[in-house]
Amino acid sequence: MKRDVNIGLLILIIASIIVFSGFSVYYQTTFKDVSLEYQNKLEQLGAVTKELSTQKQKLNETYSLRKKAEEDRKVLDVRYKDVRDENEKISADNTNLRSEITSTKSSLAEKTAKLSATENLLAQTQASLSAANSKISSLNSKLDVVCSSYTTLNAGVEHDRC
Repeated sequence: MKRDVNIGLLILIIASIIVFSGFSVYYQTTFKDVSLEYQNKLEQLGAVTKELSTQKQKLNETYSLRKKAEEDRKVLDVRYKDVRDENEKISADNTNLRSEITSTKSSLAEKTAKLSATENLLAQTQASLSAANSKISSLNSKLDVVCSSYTTLNAGVEHDRC
């Protein structure tokens, strides 16, 4: 029986070694598969992290571009308002200047008409003055002739108006 126990014990030890070896091979294969799967998942996680980082960077760029566009829009709105106000002011000034030009033109036409009338009156007055001067000269000549005739007729006595 001692031999049977030893053989039974030997079989039990061999069976334990075979089972332990089988578990070791199973554990090693499973660990290898899990390790490979872990490496794949780790690589995928790295790729996803890299993609996420790229997308985050793009999102930040898009956000900053959006903020800049909003700021530019605000600046352009202010500039547009300023330009619009200036345009309205210039339009009002233009309207005022046009009415002032119209008023000045009518005033100029009125003054030109007055000037023409005054020039005509001046020409008539000068003509009348010239005629009067001619008449005065003519009358003075006649007076001289009359005075010299009077003096001759009155024996050298001159008249008080000569």
